[in-house]
Amino acid sequence: MRKKRQHEGMQAELVAALGLVWGLLNAYQYEEAYALSRGCLLLWPDDEKLRLMHDFAAAEVLEPVDQQRLRSMRTPHNAAWVDLVLRRLQYAQDNRAPA
Repeated sequence: MRKKRQHEGMQAELVAALGLVWGLLNAYQYEEAYALSRGCLLLWPDDEKLRLMHDFAAAEVLEPVDQQRLRSMRTPHNAAWVDLVLRRLQYAQDNRAPA
């Protein structure tokens, strides 16, 4: 049996919220992930993982993302997430229907 990861210092509710948002993203349910993560950010506005998942969901549903803030979040640990969100934003911009 696999040993569960320890989420030291994290509230059980936050761990559950992260798992729910992650599950929605994995199920390609971006609108639901966006709505849930938006609400969760009201409770945990400084959680980096939640913020990155919210930005990814926002990019998928063509909602605005503060790219300057996103770039300022880049660390060696989360650079892949930041790059992924930026690529999705660029893709959406390149493929947006002309007005």
